[in-house]
Parts: sequence; C-alpha cells; structure tokens
Amino acid sequence: MAKAVSESFPMNGGEGVYSYKRNSSLQREGVTSSKFIIDEAICEKLDIKRFSTSNPFTIADFGCSTGPNTFIVVQNILDAVDLKYKNSPSLSTHIPEFQVYFNDHIANDFNMLFKSIPLEKKYFAASVPGSFYGRLFPQSSLHFVHSSYSLHWLSAVPYELLDKNSPSWNKGRISYANRSVQQMKNLCLVD
Repeated sequence: MAKAVSESFPMNGGEGVYSYKRNSSLQREGVTSSKFIIDEAICEKLDIKRFSTSNPFTIADFGCSTGPNTFIVVQNILDAVDLKYKNSPSLSTHIPEFQVYFNDHIANDFNMLFKSIPLEKKYFAASVPGSFYGRLFPQSSLHFVHSSYSLHWLSAVPYELLDKNSPSWNKGRISYANRSVQQMKNLCLVD
C-alpha cells in the first residue's frame, strides 16, 4: 500500500519583494512575544541533570521556512538553556555543545536558509527536510522542539480550539496578535 505524500506549500524563498524574508514581520512578532514562554518553560521544566554533557543538546525547529525568524528562536532557546546551566552550580562549567536541526518541507528554500545563517552562531546546524506529520528523528534524540506558524497547516483543527470551555479557545480568531500574557500561557502546551 502506497503511503500518501502530504502536499507542500512552502513560503517564497529568495530575497525578492514577495519573499518570506521580506514579508514575515507578523511571524517575527510571534517569535518575539513567545520568548518569555520559552524562557519560563526551560527555567522551570527542563531537567538538565538528565542530559549527558558529553553529547550535544539537540534542538529542532519544525517549519523553519527560510529564516531569519528561525535564527531568533534558536538564539532564544540557546540563551535560556545556557542560563539554566550557568545557574546550576554543579553544571555551570559543563555547558554542552548545541546541535540545531532546521526542518521544513522538501520544497523549502534551504539554500536561502543556510545562506542567511548567522556567522557567529554557537551551534552546529543541519537541515532535515520532510513533513513533521511523519517521524523525522530517532526516538529520544531531541531535547527541545519548537514550532511556530507552521501548525496552521494541520489537517484538522485541534478540539481544544473549538471548545468554548477550553482555555485554548480563540473565539474564532485567525491571528492572536493582541493576546494577553495569560492567554499566551493558556495556549502554551507545557504542563
């Protein structure tokens, strides 16, 4: 039986007038406003004592598109993890190396993504093309996974967004640009 291939709708690559690079300010606002959620989740939930400092700390960004917003997200994650290690007296000198996997559909402009990668990056970078609907990584190989502005490609609306009694109900909004801090926390999927 043949496996169904998901349809791909990549963002416009390159640097032209209609490119994602020049037309992603709304997504950048989302990335900027989610920084405190990432910081808080890593500070409160990430148990760094469980990780071996001899292996890299692995991060995946699902739906990375062509940047540059993905690099802001990655830096936010790195800064929060780095701070977590520095604030742990027994591990402050054992900060691991970082490996970042950038994922998007195979039609994504990965050349543009890697052309715009920051020169001063403090991580190893690799691309993992393919749909995140399927399995992309070996079991237990990732420490932190991020995805923003790619979940609107889901095949069905999550039940929680349709349930008027759920804290995740968004009152039918498409964009949640004017949300409060509490509303963002309600949308956060960290227990």
